[in-house]
Amino acid sequence: MSKRIKTNTEITDKELAIEALNQAEIVYQIKGDTIYMDSGELMHTSLSLKTGEISGDSDFGHTSENLGLLRKYYSEAKFKRECLKNGTLIDERQVNEEGDIVLMWHMA
Repeated sequence: MSKRIKTNTEITDKELAIEALNQAEIVYQIKGDTIYMDSGELMHTSLSLKTGEISGDSDFGHTSENLGLLRKYYSEAKFKRECLKNGTLIDERQVNEEGDIVLMWHMA
């Protein structure tokens, strides 16, 4: 039986959301204040830019955990934006064994 799965996030900045989706290599469509994801683990999900809510369906294997996948890419985009504002330069990006994003940086 299909079950609607939802998770709340702070993903409400359209520019940062698009940057995060591109970094995660997720194909998407934007219709108004909603982003529909068409590839990867987030295929058949939607993100409301008004509320930050990501919605999926258990029939597509969605869980609260994998719906939160976009959070790490959004956090990275948000951090990079703050770095630029403060004159900090990102030198290197790595992903460790746990799947965490590690950024190497220095002050300009």
